[in-house]
Amino acid sequence: MIEIKRKDSGEVLHRVDADALKGHSLAGLKLVGADLRALDLAGANFRNSDLRRADFTGANLKKVSFYEASMGGAVLDKVTATECDFTEANLESVRAHDADFSRSVFRYANLSQCDLTGSKMIDADLSVADLRGNLTKTDLHQADLRGSKLNSAILASADLSKAKLDGANLMGADLSGAHYTPEQFQNARATGVVGRLGTQQTGRVRKRPWWQFWG
Repeated sequence: MIEIKRKDSGEVLHRVDADALKGHSLAGLKLVGADLRALDLAGANFRNSDLRRADFTGANLKKVSFYEASMGGAVLDKVTATECDFTEANLESVRAHDADFSRSVFRYANLSQCDLTGSKMIDADLSVADLRGNLTKTDLHQADLRGSKLNSAILASADLSKAKLDGANLMGADLSGAHYTPEQFQNARATGVVGRLGTQQTGRVRKRPWWQFWG
C-alpha cells in the first residue's frame, strides 16, 4: 500500500493498493500540495488531476500524461519529464529548474509566470502555449513554438537554434545572449525585443487558419 501525502501537513490524500506508482492511473484525483518528490512515476496517468502546488522534485516522469491537469504553483525541479503529454494543462507559476522536458507536448498549455531556468525542452511541442515567464538558459533547440505567447518573456541565454517561431508573439521579450538566427523571426512578432534584433520589427503574424501552424 502506497500513501500519497500532503507535503505541508502529512495528510493522506490518496492510497494506492500497489507496490509502485510507475505506470499507475491517478487520473482525476485531487492531490493538491502532494509530496511526490523523487518518486518513479514513469508512464503514470494524471489526466485531469488537481496537482496544484504538488512537489515533484527529482521525480522520474518519463511518458507521464498530464493532459488537462491543473498544476498551478507545482514544483518540478530536476525532474526527468521526457515524452510527456501536458496538452492544455494549467502550469501557471510552475517552477522547474534544471528539468528535462525534451520531446514533451505542451500544446495549448498555460505556463504563464513559469520559471524554467536551465531546463531542457529540446524538440518539445510548445505550439500555441502561453510561455510568458522566465526561460533563462532554457534549451529550446528544435522546439515547436509556432503560435506561442512569448511576449515579455525572459529568454536570456536561451538556445532557440532551429526552433520554429512562425506566428509566435515575442514582443518585448528579452533575448540577451540567446542563440538564434534573425531568419527564424520572419513570420513572428518581435517588436521591442532586447538582444541582437534590437527594437526592429522583424515580421508580423500572418492571419491563417489555426491548423496551418503545424502544416
